[in-house]
Amino acid sequence: MGYLQNRLKEVFYLPQEEWRVVDHLIYGLEDYNDYDKKEVEDLRLKSIREAFLHHYKNNLFYNKYCKENGVSPDDIKNEDDLSKIPMIPDKFFKDYPSENPRELYEWLYAISSVDIGNFDFEGKKLGGFLSWAEKRLNGVVNHSSGTTGKFSFMFRDEITSKRMFYASDKTLLFSVAEPEDNAQFIYPGPTKTHLTLGRWIAEGTRIFDEQHRHFLTDRPLSIDIMRIMAGQIRGVGDKLKLTVIRKAMEKGQFKLIKLLEEMDRKKQQVYMLSFPFQIYDLMEKMEEKGVRFNLGESNSVILTGGGWKIHEHKKVSIDEFSDRIEEFFGIPKTNYRDLYGMSEMNGLALDCEYGYKHLSPWIYPMVLDENDEPLGYGEEGRFAFLDPAANSYPGFIVTGDKVKLLESCPECGKEGIVIEGEISRMAGAEAKGCGNLMRDLMVEEIGVKS
Repeated sequence: MGYLQNRLKEVFYLPQEEWRVVDHLIYGLEDYNDYDKKEVEDLRLKSIREAFLHHYKNNLFYNKYCKENGVSPDDIKNEDDLSKIPMIPDKFFKDYPSENPRELYEWLYAISSVDIGNFDFEGKKLGGFLSWAEKRLNGVVNHSSGTTGKFSFMFRDEITSKRMFYASDKTLLFSVAEPEDNAQFIYPGPTKTHLTLGRWIAEGTRIFDEQHRHFLTDRPLSIDIMRIMAGQIRGVGDKLKLTVIRKAMEKGQFKLIKLLEEMDRKKQQVYMLSFPFQIYDLMEKMEEKGVRFNLGESNSVILTGGGWKIHEHKKVSIDEFSDRIEEFFGIPKTNYRDLYGMSEMNGLALDCEYGYKHLSPWIYPMVLDENDEPLGYGEEGRFAFLDPAANSYPGFIVTGDKVKLLESCPECGKEGIVIEGEISRMAGAEAKGCGNLMRDLMVEEIGVKS
């Protein structure tokens, strides 16, 4: 076993005596795409039933939500019953009453399935509260990019965080190529932030030592700066800040090119992960400088995820993008993979070499029609999933993404349900009045600690 595999267990492994059913899938499976299908399906069903009971018993909001929908853990006996489990729209995590720390705490208290203790935060700023909550949970707190005008907040306790990072590292670092002990990790973005990808990478890459992981900048990325980057500009001062931010990021990109030149010269293996638009921007800078690399010779890997967001106008096809990566980095198409994930899901869907995204085996995916009724494989609709790895919040989520699921990959022969083709966004109302129910709950006497 290599150095990085040992570090993965040291940092993110849950002791076996603490395992619940889902941990037999996360920690017990040697390969997430090579397993006994019947055995995994049985474990997945048991783990979802166990997680549903946990959230039903320990989550103030979710208990009431289930009772409003007339569903209890006794109703979930087999796989056909899984679609009965009340699911939460992903927009729900934007449905907090305000960014005032006390009000955000009360919202968090009501939606959490773990004890978050008394409110004793003495500051006033949102960023400080998020750091306080992270320490309280002994886990990870992250937020979305806020491009719609409001952030989504996700609060993970220690158990949920360890599961997520173990599974993500195992999927990304050990599925595409065999990492060498001296492998270098690069993220062309900031990590001193609670922004989802940056926060996840700052924590998830702790299996590398500090000399083997490299980031765009060491400067903190505050909530206020995130608002400006998301287009919420208020006055001349914000415009000046945005100019400074863009210059700093451009300087950081050229610094990364120099770093890659050195790694290429030393024939070091590189793992680089970022949004596709950031890699695209890096390649444009390389084109300006006439720079090309031969990183394929060291079995290097490039991974992208998170979509193009506000840079949709620059979006190119996956074939064109992989061609450009091969041209500029010298990395063959087999070592470039795109992945699908989201703030609310503790698992990933990573491309196989044929471009089908394989979902983590503990995730139970569904495609829903306009009435939130399940569709069959091969039909396009709204993506929803049941995620039993979530311990601090109910991981039963309806998303705003449009997908098509296949029961198995038609090309690579590996196990697992796959997403076929492009993932796009779809319009639609929130499911089953979830947000209104939460607002009703927040004005009741729910015993929030003071």
